[in-house]
Order: sequence, then structure tokens, then C-alpha cells
Amino acid sequence: MSNSIMAKEARQAPQVLCFEAPRWQSEAFAIRRLVAQRPTSVLLGRGSSGNVCTFAAYLFALQTGRQPVEFRPWLNTQPLPEADWSDAVVYAFSYSGKSTDIAASAEWLRARGALVVAVTEAGAGASNAQLLQSAHHTIRLGCGPELAVPATKSVIAQLFIAAALAGYELTQAAEQTAASLLAIDAAGVPEQLATFLEGARTVTWLARGPSIGGALDAALKLQESVAIPAFAYSTAEYLHGPIAAASPQDRVVIFSGADEPMASKQAVTIALLARGVPFLCLGCDQTPEAQLPLPFPQARWARTALLAYIAQLTCAALAERYGIDPDQHPSLRKVTQTH
Repeated sequence: MSNSIMAKEARQAPQVLCFEAPRWQSEAFAIRRLVAQRPTSVLLGRGSSGNVCTFAAYLFALQTGRQPVEFRPWLNTQPLPEADWSDAVVYAFSYSGKSTDIAASAEWLRARGALVVAVTEAGAGASNAQLLQSAHHTIRLGCGPELAVPATKSVIAQLFIAAALAGYELTQAAEQTAASLLAIDAAGVPEQLATFLEGARTVTWLARGPSIGGALDAALKLQESVAIPAFAYSTAEYLHGPIAAASPQDRVVIFSGADEPMASKQAVTIALLARGVPFLCLGCDQTPEAQLPLPFPQARWARTALLAYIAQLTCAALAERYGIDPDQHPSLRKVTQTH
């Protein structure tokens, strides 16, 4: 079991969920009432927060029937035609509140009429958190300091806040998810997955629906904490070309947060077997020889948090085996300034 700061911070997620979920629910409900007349939702984030935005895009669409806009920060640096964003509410995700391009994009959208909601750990007294200066309303994560470069407990917090802002009920989901996370850790699932991934040339994470956000973050965690080339795809999209690059030296992790069988998942496993590519199913029950069963919370959307959590602890375990310090990185910082 890894004793890195990354692992210790990841393992704080169950407590954060149980303690903070009622507040997240209450504050998100109040914001939803304020923005009810704004039909356009805009999602804004980079890195892990950007992966949360991908997750949130599915949840907002499932609740409203409208696909949210995942705003690209590069756009605010360009001489665009004037546009009216007064029908929009912007949900800007940033753990530190100091991501310069996220803050600049939020300000750009606010200047054009959008209402801005910041989702951040930064408190009201954080004068250097530029995002707060652009926000009309703020929901604090409340997860406490996060010192390791890879985001861990803050990702879980953001996933749940995103769900609350989309209109989902948190209380039972948070309790069940916290219990699932503790059970997953106690059963040694991350260590087992680390054993499967050890020595891989590349790792590909596959998922569908909201869980793609979790797969994207799992790939990011491997890249930044263990320096393994890693990728994430929709289980269906993987067959449209990327599988051609897979070899027996690679590893594929398939996450299924669904209760029902998926034809795309079955097609992928058949194709991987034909190519001799080692794969492992998290939460799947149709490939007993290559699966790690998981205790799922009832809410399907909440299962994405399990994938994120497993990936975090798996990366911490792999880093220890490889003699890598996952808490520091020679070319990465906790706060990334992008211009």
C-alpha cells in the first residue's frame, strides 16, 4: 500500500463525500433556482477539471435534453464576432481558482452576459484566485489542501458537485459511493490492477457515457504520475481505428458502469482476444477470466467516481513499484498557468 501524499489524499475522498455532500446539494439547488431561466449550460475546465466537464456534459444532457457547450479557452484569445451569452450559465471548474485561461474565459463570457458559477477550493479571501473575481456565485469543494501534483479527492468532489448542478440527488449516492470506495480499497482492487498494468508499453482506458470522464482522468493520472503513455476512448469509438495500434505489449482496461450488457463492450473484448491484447474488465460480469468485480452505488452516474478513485490509487501503487515519486514532477506544477 502506497504511503505517498497522492495515495493519502485519494483515501480522504470517502470522508469528503460523507461530510460535504449535503452542503453541495443545498448550494447547487439554490444556484439551479437562480439560473432556471438560462437554458444554455457552458462547461469550463482544464486537466482533471476538464475531464469533470466531459462527465458533466453527459449529466446535463440526460437531465435537460440539451447538450452543454464545453467552451475552449483558446477562443477568448481570438477576435471573434460579438455574441450574446445572456442565456447562458457558465460552470467553471478549477481546484485552485488560479488557472489563468479558465479565469480569462469566465471573464470573457461574463462580459458578454453569461452568469458565472465557480466550482473551486479557493475561499473568499483568496485574492490571487482570479476565477473568484469573475464569478457571480461559488461552490467550494471543501476537500481541504491537496499537495500532490495529481488531483485526487478534488476530482471526486467536482464529480459530485457537477451532478448536483445537473439536478441529481446526492445524499444516498454519496453514502453508497463512500462505502464502495472503502470496500474497493480494502479488497485490494488498486493493487491488483497495478499488477496487471505493470510493464505495459501503453494503457488504454475504455468506458461509455458519463464514465468517459473518468477514463480520461485515469489516462491523465498514468501520464503525470507514472509517465506511461495512456489513452481513453469510448468503448464504441475504440473499434473505429484505435484498436489497430494495440499489441500484446499493451494493456486495456474496460470499465462498465452499466447494469445491462453492452454490444460494444462484447465486440471490443472479442477483438482484443483475437489480437492477443491483455485486457481487464472493471465491474464487468461477462468475462469472468478477466474481471475485477466492484461494489456499485445504485446511481449509475456515481459509478464514475469509482473509476477515478481506482485509477488514482493504482497509479500511486505503480509509482512506488517503479521507484517514482508521484507527489512531485520535474516539469509539472499543481497550478498550471496557461496563456
